[in-house]
Amino acid sequence: MASEASAGPAPALTSLHVVKVESELGGVEYVSPNNLSTIKDHGGSYLYIYTREMGYGHLPFAKMNGEKAKEVSSTMIDVNGDRIIDGWERKWDVSGNQSGRFEYENTSTNYPWNKMYTALNIK
Repeated sequence: MASEASAGPAPALTSLHVVKVESELGGVEYVSPNNLSTIKDHGGSYLYIYTREMGYGHLPFAKMNGEKAKEVSSTMIDVNGDRIIDGWERKWDVSGNQSGRFEYENTSTNYPWNKMYTALNIK
């Protein structure tokens, strides 16, 4: 006899921010939630931006200098090892840009269906 599985609703989106920038010229730079821009000058043959969100969103959208960014990977976040997904870290490819404004938004999967937004100026 199979055991019965149960699950509660997915947690609402509670936070969202840029956590890391990686480029050929600037290397890896970790970003604090309150930073408005990178400290290092970035650019070169590749430029990746990493975002972290806690909770569940269903309309992730990122852009750099007004052009849509390509999501190249997403990694599940399990904060306390309980095998329940608490959030996501996403990697965005904005190669071809040397500097500018990166913007990211997502909307909560469920109540209160809030939209969250973050932006970072890339030097």
